[in-house]
Amino acid sequence: MKTKIGVIGPKDSVEQIMYVAEEFKQITFYPFAYEKLSDVTDILKEHRHEVDQWFFSGVLNHTYAIENGLITEEESAYPPLHGSSFFGILLEAQLTTNHVYRKVSIDTIANEEFDKILSYYQLDALEYENFPFEKVRHTDELTAFHSQLYEQGKTEVVITSIKAVYKELKKKNIPVFRVTPSYLSIKMLIQFLEERAQSKHFRNSQVAIIGCRVEMNASHSEENYYSFKTKYQELDVRRQLLSFAEKTNGSVMQLGDGLFFIFTTRGELSEESEADLFTLIEDIRLQTSLTARVSIGFGETVSQAENHVRIGFRHIKEEKEPLLLIVDEDQSISLKQQQKTLSYHTTEIGHSLQNKMKEANLSPGVISKLLAYSKQYHRDHFSSQDLSRWLKSTERNGRRILTELERVHIVEQAGERQSGERGRPRKVYRFVKEE
Repeated sequence: MKTKIGVIGPKDSVEQIMYVAEEFKQITFYPFAYEKLSDVTDILKEHRHEVDQWFFSGVLNHTYAIENGLITEEESAYPPLHGSSFFGILLEAQLTTNHVYRKVSIDTIANEEFDKILSYYQLDALEYENFPFEKVRHTDELTAFHSQLYEQGKTEVVITSIKAVYKELKKKNIPVFRVTPSYLSIKMLIQFLEERAQSKHFRNSQVAIIGCRVEMNASHSEENYYSFKTKYQELDVRRQLLSFAEKTNGSVMQLGDGLFFIFTTRGELSEESEADLFTLIEDIRLQTSLTARVSIGFGETVSQAENHVRIGFRHIKEEKEPLLLIVDEDQSISLKQQQKTLSYHTTEIGHSLQNKMKEANLSPGVISKLLAYSKQYHRDHFSSQDLSRWLKSTERNGRRILTELERVHIVEQAGERQSGERGRPRKVYRFVKEE
């Protein structure tokens, strides 16, 4: 399965990254160049969930995306600018102007790192003024910082990593050179993003077992314990568990009196699933007057996940409030208590899709779910059967939705899939790529 990486940045930076990306034939890259930093908002709202990881050209656009809640640290990164990159540009500046610069102003690099490089190469005679990125709130601040130093004679040349600052200083005829990530830095970050994407996909494929142990009333005699009333209570519990298993595409198995396992995968569980489990515990209590304990175990194999579920049951203590005990693949244990509020983020729809959806007789939530599920399962192609399973509806309704989406050019037919049974093959669809 090919990893998909989105590349976002100014046009020249994107071209530089794509040049290095040509070496990685096993990865599909999607370049997104912009003119203004604010364009990052529209790009991510439109295409965020189309790729596995995002490669940002620099610290400025990455920080902008993080601070505005457009993306998370886990699905994005940018190549760091090391001190060696600045000295490479400084050498280029000296060769270009045929002048040895001894006073420079720089930005977006930590003072500690720059001092270490000066000391290591015995360049203490080089004077510099720095504006670390942590203090940057707007590019105008950087432009004013460099301009003031140059006008005061405290610096002879400016080395910046921000394109907007570079352009403004050029207009003022201030000697300025723009530093960009090195070839090695870009290559290493691509490798890192690929490993992270593959790791996330593998992690989502891990076995997850949800164990539910129903505690019978200790005051019940053995006769009452095996009464028909108790069996009816177990049936009520099983019905509740089947409903949850349907939502997580899992299967329910009863291992004994009051002990149930739901087998699914890690990728099927979310914050919404956790909220549903708390609801499940409460519903069991209200309908059967029984206490349910829930332990979730993750593992690379079914045996490992089951062992972790049982470890979780051993750690569950008497609690007044319902809780979930989760045992990860490394046997780390975490407890989650029910929160008063729980926010669940769905896929945002971009502007072009919004315009197309106005013409369709469908709810915008349908396309949001379809986008989210196709990304979660790494499915570029899907059928009406896939859609019915994801949306918990009939296959007939799935065909109706795909027909409507095809009509407004949101999806297109990509072929047919033979089911191996009698009847016509199923049509396979994919999202229409935006120009």
